[in-house]
Amino acid sequence: MNRIDRTIEEIRTFNRFYTASMGFLNSDYLDTRYSMAETRILFEMNMHGTCIQSDIVKALHIDKSYLSRIVQRFCKKGLAKKIQSDDDRRATHIALTKKGRAEAEWPVALTNRQLRPMIKSLNSDECKKLRDAMDTMRSILGRGGDGMKVIPFEEKYRQDFIRFNTDWIVSTFGFLEAHDKETFEKIDEAMKAGAMIFFAVENDVALATCMAMPAEGATWEICKLGSNKTVPHKGAGSAVFEAAMNWALEHGAERLFILSNSALKPAIHIYRKYGFTEIPLDDYGYERGDIAFEYKKTESAAGGKIT
Repeated sequence: MNRIDRTIEEIRTFNRFYTASMGFLNSDYLDTRYSMAETRILFEMNMHGTCIQSDIVKALHIDKSYLSRIVQRFCKKGLAKKIQSDDDRRATHIALTKKGRAEAEWPVALTNRQLRPMIKSLNSDECKKLRDAMDTMRSILGRGGDGMKVIPFEEKYRQDFIRFNTDWIVSTFGFLEAHDKETFEKIDEAMKAGAMIFFAVENDVALATCMAMPAEGATWEICKLGSNKTVPHKGAGSAVFEAAMNWALEHGAERLFILSNSALKPAIHIYRKYGFTEIPLDDYGYERGDIAFEYKKTESAAGGKIT
């Protein structure tokens, strides 16, 4: 048996195990009045918020006409609504209604209850191995898709932001500091205040992340640059770092600031590549911070967006 046939057979074996262990074969699976396709579309619309239909088409690799018919049924049932774009009157966005969001969240809660007993006996290391394995499967099997892209914060990548940063901080320094935990716990509050988190994503797998956060006056901090150690991707770190810089500069930043550690050579290489210069260290409240950098907008040849 050659490698292709052997791999196909292993995928089939895994698929038989997965469908049985997840309960997909039970007659009362999810016990919902919606088809599997409709349930997935509800879920994706809930995750995307207000979006255009092509966003759902790309996420699910679903036929555009088939999706349109389902969205039309959702609208008739009061689950979804169409919204005229303010920027382009020819464009129509779609979004779930309050009723639709409730219908989308119910199967998620039910699935969570079904999954919890399956994994509650796993320790932290086993949970991480399981997550990493699933990331690897999605990355390998998803090759040939749309390629890497950088996107602003989406709820479905929240835990990737926390996980990527937790992994490198703990593996390098042994523990999270109070400021780290506060950042992870107050993501929503930070974004309401103007911050933004960016992700480099390929085939729905997050590869890297970085955050831009307003500090004092016209100074913004670029922070929490982390990457997926299981599925590395060349250029992902630079891509999200540049996106975070541009967000800050486009939202009034005159000065960008970074607190780092001299042991983080790859990250420091990115900082210097984008024009950051080292500045005298002050007490910024992080134990691991032993080096600081700044970037001043007036030093940019373009005086604004990084290109």
